[in-house]
Amino acid sequence: MTVLVTGARGSIARNVIAQLILAGTPVRAASRNPVAVELPGGALPALVDFTAPETLAPALEGIEKVFLYAAHEGIEHFTAAAVASGVKHVVLLSSAAAQGTDDNPIAKMHRDVERPLEASGLPFTFVRPAMFATNALWWAESIRSEHLVRLPYPESPVNPIHERDIAEVAVTALLGSGHEGKKYLVDGPGHLTQREQVALIGKALGREIAVEELPRAAAERVMPSPLLDMLAEAKAEAPGPTAEAVTGRPARTFAQWAVDHAADFR
Repeated sequence: MTVLVTGARGSIARNVIAQLILAGTPVRAASRNPVAVELPGGALPALVDFTAPETLAPALEGIEKVFLYAAHEGIEHFTAAAVASGVKHVVLLSSAAAQGTDDNPIAKMHRDVERPLEASGLPFTFVRPAMFATNALWWAESIRSEHLVRLPYPESPVNPIHERDIAEVAVTALLGSGHEGKKYLVDGPGHLTQREQVALIGKALGREIAVEELPRAAAERVMPSPLLDMLAEAKAEAPGPTAEAVTGRPARTFAQWAVDHAADFR
């Protein structure tokens, strides 16, 4: 069995590729510019552009399963090509926002991919993570240069998810059985404030990092409004199911993520 992984430059896809290779599964890693992508050993590059349907049949030849990023433009070309190629299972990286209404632009973007997949007849699994821990990489430059993070709503509670956990849910669905038709919400293992996130990064680096509150108007110049709205309205409610519900392995904490990514902030 060979798995096609789209969005090969993304952090989730790269973890999916690495885990599949570790499991001994052949991988075809797809992007719009495969020459520019440095791949883990054993992965073969492939050109895939949903808006260029002629790229799809060659990339899907001999493919049984697909890990799919939520790119809605040209999704109808992908579903048609996947059906014609005999793809047996598509695992989509969607978003927890997809459980909401189309009034939310993030929800609409992901539902615009989910709906055509559901309608295509292809066996599917939707992986719907909430907040990615990798969002904290937005702070890397100011931490490196100023030992400072400027934050909107620093006391807002968040529940970030390690990208390895998201990838493990996807790989479990790709390699296991009984996941077809499932829509997996994936949350982090517990809430902490953005200020506490910064403190954990500082702990991983062995130094203190200052926090400066960023006014909403200034934050809107660098962050999407839906994310700011989410932070403004966030409440420390009980976390939803973590990756453990699918993989059987305890979810990684943000403290572990900070250790794993310490080099990104040095």
